[in-house]
Formats: sequence, C-alpha cells, structure tokens
Amino acid sequence: MFYKRGTTWFEWNTIVDVVPAPIAANRLYMTGDGEPKIVLDGATVYPLAVKSPASALSASVTGTPDPATQATVIYAYTYVTAFDEESAPSPSSNEVLRSGGMNVTLTGFVAPPDNRNYNRIRIYRSQTSASGVTDFYFIAEVVLPVPTPSWIDVVEDNPIQEPITSLNYDPPPSNLTGIISLPNGMLAGFVGKKLYFSEPWLPHAWPEKYVQTTNFDIVGLGSFGSSVAVMTTGQPYVVSGTTPDQMIMEQLEVNYPCVNKRGIVDLGYVVAYPSTDGLVTISSAGAQIATRQIISREKWLKMSPDTFISAQYDGRYVACYNYTNVDGSNEIGSIIIDLTGEQPFIVRVDMYSDYLFFEIGAGKLYGVNGQIATEWDSLRQSFMNVTWRSKKFVHSGHVNFGAILADTETLQVGIGDLTALPFIVIEDATFVTGVGDSGAFGSAPSANTVPFGIRVYADGNLISTVTKENAVARLPAGFLAKTWEIEITGERMVTGAFLAWSPSELAIVSGGSQ
Repeated sequence: MFYKRGTTWFEWNTIVDVVPAPIAANRLYMTGDGEPKIVLDGATVYPLAVKSPASALSASVTGTPDPATQATVIYAYTYVTAFDEESAPSPSSNEVLRSGGMNVTLTGFVAPPDNRNYNRIRIYRSQTSASGVTDFYFIAEVVLPVPTPSWIDVVEDNPIQEPITSLNYDPPPSNLTGIISLPNGMLAGFVGKKLYFSEPWLPHAWPEKYVQTTNFDIVGLGSFGSSVAVMTTGQPYVVSGTTPDQMIMEQLEVNYPCVNKRGIVDLGYVVAYPSTDGLVTISSAGAQIATRQIISREKWLKMSPDTFISAQYDGRYVACYNYTNVDGSNEIGSIIIDLTGEQPFIVRVDMYSDYLFFEIGAGKLYGVNGQIATEWDSLRQSFMNVTWRSKKFVHSGHVNFGAILADTETLQVGIGDLTALPFIVIEDATFVTGVGDSGAFGSAPSANTVPFGIRVYADGNLISTVTKENAVARLPAGFLAKTWEIEITGERMVTGAFLAWSPSELAIVSGGSQ
C-alpha cells in the first residue's frame, strides 16, 4: 500500500508490488494497480508497455527497376521513448522491387499513443545476406510528429546500419502482477500459471518466448542468488539461470502451497512464505518447514496464516496477525520468527500494523495504522515491556533451589525524539505530508510500574517474585519440586539468569555481592 524512496513516500489504494529500476535511472516499476506502470515521482506515472505500431507502412517506387540489379525490400518502423525504450516493430510493409538510384516512398505512419513519453520513430529496411537470410536494418531516426503524408527513403543516402534488436520486444501483459527484480538486470512477474521475464536491462520488453508455465496458479515470487522462488497453490518451483533464455524450471517435490501472497518475504538468504504446514523457506537447499520445531501445525493454522501481513526486519520474518478464536475472542499482534541461527525461535509482540514496508537502504521497517506511518523498533522510541518464559527444567528427583541471580543492563533510549513520519491517506491514494507519531507500532507501550522482575515457578506454582538486579536473591525454602521455570519481565537487557542450591554458589558469578 505504500513505499518509501529516499525522502519521498508513495501510496496506493490497492495492494501493489514495487521494485526499483534495474538500470541507472531512478525509477520504480509497479504491478497490481491496473496495467504495469513506471513511477517517476508522485505526479508522473506511465504505462510500462511500449506499444508497437499497429499497421504496416505502404511502400512504392517510381519507375521500372533494372531486372539485372533489382532487389526486393520491405520496411518497418518502431516507436521510441525519451527513455530510449524501443517498441517491437510494426507489421512488415508490402514488398517493392528497386534497383540502384531508385528511391522508396513510405506512407501510413501512425502517431503513437499520447499516454507515454514517445519522442521519435526508427525506420528499418530489409536486407538479404548472401546465405539467404533476411533481416531488418536501421536506416533512419525521425523526431515526432510522424512524417505526413510520406517519408522518402533516398537509399544511397541511408545505408543500412545495425540490425533491429527489438523484434521480440513484446510489451508486458496488461494483467501482469507480482513483479520482482532479479540479478543481471532482469524483472519477473506472472499471470495465472505463466511466469514472465523481461529482457536484461530493458524493463519494458517481456518477450513471450521466455514464458514458462507451472502446473498450479502462481501466488507470488521471490528471489535468492540467481534463482526465482515460485510459490503456487500447489507445489513450489525454483527457476535458475543468469539470462531469461537460459532459465531452467524445477518443481520441488513437496506439497507446500502458499496460502497468502502478502505473507511472502525475501529474507535475502532464503524466501519465506506461509503454507498450510508452517512457515516454508526456499533456498538452494530446496523447500523446508522452518517452524516445525517451534510451533505445531494446529497452532499455526489457528493464527490464520492466510491473513498474515508480513515483512522482514534485521533478517527476521515479521508477520502481523488478527484472528478470532472459537470462543469469539480476538487475537491481534505480531510474531517475529528468527531463522538466522542454528535453532529457529519465535517472539510474540502485542503490536500490529495494517500495512508493512521494509526500506532496504535504511534497514527500517515501517507500518501504517489508520493514517499514520510509524517506524518499527525505532531508536527514538521508548522500550516496551518484555515477557520471556523459559522452558520447563525437569529434574530426575524433587529438589529445592535456594537462590537466584540475574545479570542485567539498563537500556538507554536512543537519540532523541522520533522524526516525524507522514499521514498516508489510503482511501483516495493522495499523498499528504503530516505530523508523525512518536508512539509505538500500532499503539503506545504501556507504562511499566516495575522495570524488572523474575517470577520463579515450581511444579507450575508461583513461589517467588524477585526484583533484585545483579545481586543474589534468596528463594523460599521448606518444599521440594521436580519441574522449575522462570519468567522475566521488564525493560532491561538480561544477559543471564542463574538458579543455585545456595547463595554461596552464586558468589563468584555476582562478584561476591550478596
């Protein structure tokens, strides 16, 4: 719904896919809001397609050619934009016979559409090689408007130059969606089961000859290395190659359908997406369920992954959820799934956003709630209250721990007030600059009455709440328990928590302080 480039914010009234240009020019390419488009700035938007002339030229000569030297020639022309984007050629003209000294008159030039920045045409003439191969060769460039009523090819003054390169430059389909950027200047997108690729460094050209087809409808795309991850309503695919004419498609033999396009996130090292069995990652190692060990399939499906609103942050997968329990109660918040270490883990956060966008260059995650854009985990925001609970430590017999120690550090709020972020008027897709919100993502953090605390549980019962930091605290005696847990709350950085039989065992850890 929104995108940030430098200091400029863009927003739309529908879900779109946006990628920066794989060329030197500072442009954005977008699908999802009608036909594919080029976005230059908030006020300049062009269709991505460069239309080709729809009708053929009419060619004629005056006089009778010399049978000994005559040759057959045909003509075509293309439209060219101010960005040097060239269309596919027009249909071929009629054949004419000419010999040396005879000029050819061309008529029937049609002006290009006015919804694109066309500024000239290029004219091509055929030439047959000694081996019998006929190609079109460039002979002239004419600044718009198109020649009326005719243009005369003085053949001796217009020698053939380079061969035409745009012969197969088909425009992208009008319903192309899911655009992504790939290495080597390529873009990719899809329509139904068809996967499309653009010509390298030519985002306006999408040759039909590069199309590949899957067995299932495509839901979304992602990329890693020189490969494309293709998520479908059935099995996923990986398409690898360095140029569009060399892409090889492989169907992965796993039944991991993608249930939500907005849940697809390119984490850089893998592409992650929500499936019916959990969070799936696709990489050079194939497709795997990354959450199998940290969340059951039943709990995963209960969270309605088909409604996730997802993005990345610091290499982690962030998903906002909003679902209703069977008892009618509402669950709203976010999960953060960390896949960067040997053991994945999950963090739950009671913050939510309707829309997310990760700005790669700044390493910042933004969200929109209502009409205010906010920044996730800003250094300028106050810290929220964290709750962390350990696993259950089960002993072979019944024991009693007599002391606990927590090593903590006080976190300093970053670098001043939160920079103002804009209002985003999603309803009518009009960008309006406004005053930012210094609160947290979605809602302001609740005030902490106690900045730090540890709760100790024995056999499921709360036996003590400790607020001491960096000092040994005694625990109640007079009972034994087999299962022990601790729960840490507050807004401190905790670097370690230690349970011991007696305070003396923790003296070394605490530096002798009791």
